[in-house]
Amino acid sequence: MKTTKKVLLLITLISLSACKKDSKGDKDDYTTAQNNTAATECLAPADWFTMVNNTRQTPAPNEGPTSVFANNATVTNCDFHQWSWQKFLWLTNEVNGVPFFMTNLIQVSAAGQRLDPANGIVLTDTAQASSSTDILKTPNYTSGVPKSTTVYYSIFMDKLMHDTLLKYGPIAKNDPAKVKDITFPVGSLELKTSWIDASALKDPSSYFITQGVINGVKTKVALLGMHVVGVVENHPEFVWATFEHENLAPAYDWSKATPTTDAPVTSTVDYPFFNKSSTATVTNITSGNGIYTDVFSVYKHGVPVEKAIKGSHDVQLFMKTSQNGSENLNNIVSLNKSVKSQLTGIWNNYFYNGSIWINTEGYKTTEQQAALLDSLSGTLSESTPGKLTRGSVAAYNITMETYVQVGFSPKSIHQTTVDSLVNCFSCHNASHRSNLSPLYISHVFNGYVGSLKGLTRKQIKQEHVKEIMDDYNLRLKLK
Repeated sequence: MKTTKKVLLLITLISLSACKKDSKGDKDDYTTAQNNTAATECLAPADWFTMVNNTRQTPAPNEGPTSVFANNATVTNCDFHQWSWQKFLWLTNEVNGVPFFMTNLIQVSAAGQRLDPANGIVLTDTAQASSSTDILKTPNYTSGVPKSTTVYYSIFMDKLMHDTLLKYGPIAKNDPAKVKDITFPVGSLELKTSWIDASALKDPSSYFITQGVINGVKTKVALLGMHVVGVVENHPEFVWATFEHENLAPAYDWSKATPTTDAPVTSTVDYPFFNKSSTATVTNITSGNGIYTDVFSVYKHGVPVEKAIKGSHDVQLFMKTSQNGSENLNNIVSLNKSVKSQLTGIWNNYFYNGSIWINTEGYKTTEQQAALLDSLSGTLSESTPGKLTRGSVAAYNITMETYVQVGFSPKSIHQTTVDSLVNCFSCHNASHRSNLSPLYISHVFNGYVGSLKGLTRKQIKQEHVKEIMDDYNLRLKLK
């Protein structure tokens, strides 16, 4: 009995210390911080992996008034990361052999029109959010096998979010001032997913594969990545979480860089988006350059770092931002390890690459939080020390934000600063033309309102890209 009590006490202490209180941004030694995870372990509860009739049954996360998010004074960095993983696992629970998100969410176009996935996931969009010319393709191999293929994107949302879009879209079209303080309700959920023709992968066995319809042609498609975007209590800005398949592209080798020069990116093996015979530089991941392949990831889990000289040797430091980098990275790394040790099946080949949200402590009501988002407008993404972004302040998905990992027009990687960082809120904020509303944080809402005004998809895209760049350039000028 005494032994049992000691074990229970130990488990309780671990649970209480698993999530550390969010703190201000520090400049830490990156390598040391990665290895020092014991004090900040963020773990996956066993009930996420409950099996019923050989099928995983992850419960939906609590995200309402009785959740950890209801108290802004005690909610932790770990809590947001745990919500992100649990939500992804819940969405990929199998229902009659098909993931929950495919059977219970609504697929919509970028302009909010409901699509019919009866013959498979409908895939027509290829441009990333950053520009109509930002496309991602698999490499051109000398042998021509497998063939080079373009990445496609699809959008899903739950009925709550879709109903809200339909309700307020016409109002925003006719009288935008009437939606100024309107937010999507708690529980609203939107997914953006990236897919590729499965035949373009050298080994598709580790990917989730399903039926898709690419430009009207039935094709087996493989899932590459997923943004899980949901509203929890006190966070009408959404929590922006991202997942992707393992080893899609190489990582930038910071050990080969210096504080004043970039390191060219090479590889000894082929990746789905990098040919081992290639050499890449920052131009390969710059928006508008028209280089569609041989890409690489810069910041692990969206945690920005920099190279610095410390004494007689170079070290890698966390960039000084609004979020403690070591805390955020350690929580993501420990949670990913915890999930991987318990998860089985095809979804164990996908990993959590981080999430971003806003610190709304002190803003007690939805109305106050909406007013905050309106007031921040196009500066919502700012991550300098003292600002409100939390989590992975350089959040990205290698298949969806490929070309803005170090800003919109970077001259080099080593010159990237906290002022030029790009994250989800750089494109998703409450500003739309001269109007303000948290509803505009969703691009689908923007697209739906634009379609009601008679704009074409191309016009909607051009308008939004221009607005993104205007906000970004204005932010830089204010520094």
